[in-house]
Amino acid sequence: MREFQATFVGIGAQKCASTWLYGVLQQCGEVKVSDIKEVDFFSYYFDRGYEWYERNLQDEVPVTHRGDISPSYFIHPDAAARAAAYNPDMQVFVTLRDPIKRAFSNHMHEVRKEHISGDNLVFETAMANNPLYKDQGRYAHHLARWYDHFPKEQIHIWFQEEIHKDREASALRVTEALKLPKLDDFLDLRANESVRYRNAAVGETLWKVGNFARQNGMGRLIETVKTAPGVKQLRDANREPVRDVVDAMQDDTEKALTEFYSDDVAALTKLISRTPPWERFTAG
Repeated sequence: MREFQATFVGIGAQKCASTWLYGVLQQCGEVKVSDIKEVDFFSYYFDRGYEWYERNLQDEVPVTHRGDISPSYFIHPDAAARAAAYNPDMQVFVTLRDPIKRAFSNHMHEVRKEHISGDNLVFETAMANNPLYKDQGRYAHHLARWYDHFPKEQIHIWFQEEIHKDREASALRVTEALKLPKLDDFLDLRANESVRYRNAAVGETLWKVGNFARQNGMGRLIETVKTAPGVKQLRDANREPVRDVVDAMQDDTEKALTEFYSDDVAALTKLISRTPPWERFTAG
């Protein structure tokens, strides 16, 4: 193994608690997770080579594990084969959620990033504008490639719904997968997907400061500072709920998507030997 070779990779799916996973890994003293959450090496930047990838995983402090969390790996047709050729012993971390809720969260993400406007602020119109809204929720279809290239013992799956129910137990599964001790002081970091920044520069600066602090063992301090008078008011004033500008999904759309995903959810259940906690697909 090369000095800075990755030993794990987080593959998404997008809008399925991958930021939470990244935050847990940042708190592990024996882990170097890339400073930039989404390196996208095995998907978009594979042409840059292993040396470029591993520069993102370097650290002056010796660690046991290195890796990155890039949701683009989940749907990229070549990412699984590339990752297996790079290191067939890597642990693969997967985070999933109800695919219909994921699609709507995907939509809010695009609105928040101002990638869409006008008629495309309507979810039903936006699905036609961006086919990946639906395609990224075909979990069995995409995940099958990873099972083709990695043994099931190396593929670890978290459901966002279960993370929300017991976040500390879910974090424990992360450290157990890497054979690391339990976090002594687990800091429950929550990503707010439903807000956008009124002043992008201020929002980006606050995020970078917080991220730097967490990577240097000051996560508890930064969470305290966030609630301090003045800082909290600044953060709140700079946030706008995305739901204020996005209409809810129509009932007919939800029914159509339930039918669209039903076969894939059944295939996922068989593939991973677990029943996903999505009642709409198991009712009746």
